Amino acid sequence: MQTASSLTFDTDLGSDVDDVLALATILGSPELDLSAITTVYGDTLVRARMAARVATVAGRSIDPIVPGRTETRSGRPVWWAGHEGALLPDLDRETVATDSDPIGVLAASPTVVAVGPLTNVAEAVERPGHQIEQLCVMGGDFLSADPEHNIKCDVDAAAVVFGSGVPATVIGIDQTSRLRLGGAVVAELEAAGSLGQLLGAEMRQFWSFSASDSNVPHDPAAVLMLTDPDLFTFATGRIEVDGDGITPFTPGDGPHRIVADLDAEAVAQRIVDRILVACAGSPTQVINGGGRSSGRDLLA
Repeated sequence: MQTASSLTFDTDLGSDVDDVLALATILGSPELDLSAITTVYGDTLVRARMAARVATVAGRSIDPIVPGRTETRSGRPVWWAGHEGALLPDLDRETVATDSDPIGVLAASPTVVAVGPLTNVAEAVERPGHQIEQLCVMGGDFLSADPEHNIKCDVDAAAVVFGSGVPATVIGIDQTSRLRLGGAVVAELEAAGSLGQLLGAEMRQFWSFSASDSNVPHDPAAVLMLTDPDLFTFATGRIEVDGDGITPFTPGDGPHRIVADLDAEAVAQRIVDRILVACAGSPTQVINGGGRSSGRDLLA
């Protein structure tokens, strides 16, 4: 995969906590140039304002942050958890680019990291003259005949994206579900300053919502496909999307790569290391190989 010289993060941040953890992972990765954020699916203004708050707390200025498409291309009703933004007071004070064109922002970005339904991205790859050179996607399930959430939410959009021929590297829920972050990570984050406290609170909120005591960092793992490809085993071929959102993969020639295997412990550790860099506001603290996390019990 090419270096992400200019990256746009397309996200449904605010529902599952993994989106906000993915944003923190990007902010803790100095090799990534995060030039814009677009939000998708449901109340995208709330999602954009949440992203702006996270960036502010992290001491970063991301411009533009643009609310994107609210409705799905397929017409499927939007699933809304109901806790989006609940822990972040006065979100209406956050400045976001409501007058900007989210599709134009995406279409002008060489690299797009897409971790929500693909509604925005589908419109961007259809735009004549788009400059998207690579997509980095969290979505699909390549080991079962079950539809994954991001694909199922807008099957029509996913079919357009994977049928467009734009090169895409994709991690499915079959691999991300092998990852867990538990109480030890939350405690470490909450001791790491304002951003860590925000993230810890969001993680605990999602535990309550999902009746769990750990989080699956689906979306941060997608970021690591750019920064730490050595932690993954990829297979090249072609992804298709059927009418139910099932994503059969055919190995061989094709514009797509999927994660066929990963080093689960190292991926989880590296995610935490990069998030802690974002919390510290010091990108020089990244330790190659995940050294700072080595030996940490991430589920304790």
